[in-house]
Amino acid sequence: MRINVLGSSSSGNATLAVSGSTRVLIDAGFSAREIRRRLESIGEDISRINAIVVTHEHSDHIRGVPVLARSLRIPVFISPATLNTWNLGKTTDALKADQTISAEEDFEIGELQFRPFRVPHDAAETLAFRIEARGVRVAYATDLGYIPQLVAQHLRGVDVLVLEANHDLEMLKNGPYPWSLKQRVMSRHGHLSNDEMARFFQEDFDGSAEHIVLMHLSRTNNHPEVARMVALQAMDGRGSTFTRNLEQRLKLARHDQPSEWMDV
Repeated sequence: MRINVLGSSSSGNATLAVSGSTRVLIDAGFSAREIRRRLESIGEDISRINAIVVTHEHSDHIRGVPVLARSLRIPVFISPATLNTWNLGKTTDALKADQTISAEEDFEIGELQFRPFRVPHDAAETLAFRIEARGVRVAYATDLGYIPQLVAQHLRGVDVLVLEANHDLEMLKNGPYPWSLKQRVMSRHGHLSNDEMARFFQEDFDGSAEHIVLMHLSRTNNHPEVARMVALQAMDGRGSTFTRNLEQRLKLARHDQPSEWMDV
């Protein structure tokens, strides 16, 4: 399997999962034109995309979905709650080929097996995923206020872990957001702080992932090197399973360009 985070921040999120001839977008939070450009920059042709899987209905995850679904004539895998809450207006026809998905019910797209699970976020039904192909396992969890034990279980025993690290609490508290938005982001149904990310790595992470990707970093309330330092310090002292080649294993998704390929 190959994974590439095409871009991730509060302004847009999209990730490409590849196994054999199967190519699936997880979210499409950029315009269709921008997604095409980013795919071309990593040597991929947008016409080869087989499907889009949607985590939830917030605009930074769905912006390009209707145009891509219509122009590529590909199915969109989406939960009924998300589809019903999403105000599609005149673009409803673009999702006529949608495939209903729900938490804890596996589904397949070509060579890729998906297991959705719910995470706490202020959307109709936010889903994260375990993805498997040819014995390789990926956990993908973004947009969650905290990591309950049931979610932590899904994040163990994987080869690739893609996890939110949205904000530094002090930067958020002292930053320019209005207080109501700060409260939303900090809530247990908001976004994952560096502190909660660190707690997971200290207490619940099993160290198995060969690739660890921190994503959805706020451009206003976080800094890549701050998030990196917090993650490294959280795993420091947990033993060689956790610290082995950690500088190389730990990666940060950027808002402005695709990540490097993760081949497993």
